[in-house]
Amino acid sequence: MNKKLGIIITVICAIITATSIIGIVVANQGRVESIDPDQLQELYTISDMAFPEAPAEGAVVGGDHPKSDSFVQLVKKMTDTTLTGRLRVLEGLSKKYESMEADLVKEGMKLDSPEMLERMKVDFVEDVTSYGIYRDVTNLTVWEKFCLFAVTWRSVMLIFGFLGMGLGLAIASSGAAKSDLD
Repeated sequence: MNKKLGIIITVICAIITATSIIGIVVANQGRVESIDPDQLQELYTISDMAFPEAPAEGAVVGGDHPKSDSFVQLVKKMTDTTLTGRLRVLEGLSKKYESMEADLVKEGMKLDSPEMLERMKVDFVEDVTSYGIYRDVTNLTVWEKFCLFAVTWRSVMLIFGFLGMGLGLAIASSGAAKSDLD
């Protein structure tokens, strides 16, 4: 019984450790320090918004915004539409989302109220598409959501993954050894 429990714990923790390694690789390729849990939730919310498809003739990067705008700079530095190519833009989108959310709260709207969420969906999509950002950048696949989760929680998963693997191996091997007290 102890051996089976130890093996199960070790396998689960090995999967958790592998997931954290995916997070480390994705973060390093995308040159992103970290994504906090609030930003992760915002990115999931942004992904579900009704962004239009990119125009056939191609999007105008930066739109009519000044070249000195920090978000325009992020968009221009985007290398491709893979997750790692747009990771910094996604991080910038979450900061833009937080900023717009704060502005609406200053106007007197209640945070996370249905009215505010509806207004955010419309205003945020309008604002972001004015920069030349469309669904190909904002939409996250299930795999990309998984990778962003791994980026967000990679440190915690790595620590507990290795600790759990050690514990699992200790439990699995404890039944095989005879104690001097036996």
